[in-house]
Amino acid sequence: MAASAMEPREVKLYGAWGSAHAAMPRNGLALKGGRTSTEALLRLNPVHGGKVPVLVVDGRPLAESLVIIEYADEAGPAEGRGHPPALLPRASRARAAARFWARFFHDEVSPLSRAVVLADAAAERAELAREVKARVAAMEAGIAADFPRGGEEEGPFVHGRNPGLLDIILGSCAAGSRVLAAVSGVEIVEPGATPRVRASMAAFDELAAGFGTTVPHELLLARLLERKAKARAAAREELAAR
Repeated sequence: MAASAMEPREVKLYGAWGSAHAAMPRNGLALKGGRTSTEALLRLNPVHGGKVPVLVVDGRPLAESLVIIEYADEAGPAEGRGHPPALLPRASRARAAARFWARFFHDEVSPLSRAVVLADAAAERAELAREVKARVAAMEAGIAADFPRGGEEEGPFVHGRNPGLLDIILGSCAAGSRVLAAVSGVEIVEPGATPRVRASMAAFDELAAGFGTTVPHELLLARLLERKAKARAAAREELAAR
């Protein structure tokens, strides 16, 4: 972020390894030129039961990935003079649409993705994954309608050549989408069915590799399966102890 008299003295992002919601603000901050350290801490987010991510700016916490990304955008340097473009469109209608689809992903797609991984039966995982795919398809249609291609705005990202809020969200979930395909046998994001989402996700995933924030989906899958096995074992022990 730009150096000024008002620049925060200390910025820390508390997250969790492999969490897409922690990766979103980390990528957003990296895109805007912010520098943070990352840890995990429960007491900073009592409202949401200690969930991450939490951004601490000069000792004051901000919770939730979308809130943090917008803070980074607004608190960062103004667009121009070598600074990165704003993460939201200039036009009020387009800004509102971007926020709508960001919240749609956060509320409707992400929770269902977690359910796919946690489901025990293969048939249930496949059914849930198909529903995730349908919701991503709805997002694809919305992006196409709200942000039409053409003119100077051509490019792989939702708004053209420069990544924005929706690209951060989609790209931060690239590894997660591959994990869902691996555990369910359902390809969530396909070039033919969801070309705009696919292009955005791939382009930002490549960009995030330069930030050092990407997670190989094989490692993420292994970690998730390990956690799932431990949860099952703990449940069996608890049942046996009754």
